[in-house]
This record gives sequence, structure tokens and C-alpha cells, in this order.
Amino acid sequence: MAWFAAAWHMASAKNGVPAKTLHKRLDVGTYRTAWAMLHRCRPAMARPNRDLLTGEVEVDEIFIGGLKPGKRGQGAEGKTPVAGR
Repeated sequence: MAWFAAAWHMASAKNGVPAKTLHKRLDVGTYRTAWAMLHRCRPAMARPNRDLLTGEVEVDEIFIGGLKPGKRGQGAEGKTPVAGR
């Protein structure tokens, strides 16, 4: 699950995500672990010679976990983020 969460944080951050931030958000072992995850994910997320998206592009997210009291949407406790294209 940590790998999907890392990819989501990387894709949703406007200016990228530092390893220190990823380490704190995901609570993965050490800073070095977060750094290694980022350096493995980055090449996988970029295609050389890629074409820009054209036409209408829609991206959405949902948080699954049922009704629970407290904060709703992004940042809600006990919810699992799911992204689709």
C-alpha cells in the first residue's frame, strides 16, 4: 500500500514531493527508505518522448471507507484513496 500512496503523493503534488515529506506522511521506516521509493517511482512515472495529452482529459479521485464521523474527503481518517483515469 505504501508504494501506491507514494505514487499518489508524487502525482498529486504540484512541485513534486521531497523524501522527508514522504517519510513523515507514509511513516515508512527511514528517510533513506522514502528516498529509495521516490527514486524507483520517478523513472516509472515518466515516458521518454511522451506526447502531451490532447482533447478533454478528466481525472478524479474517491475515498472509500464508508460513513464515519469527522473530516470528510481528502485527509479523512480511515479512508483509502483510489485514483482513476
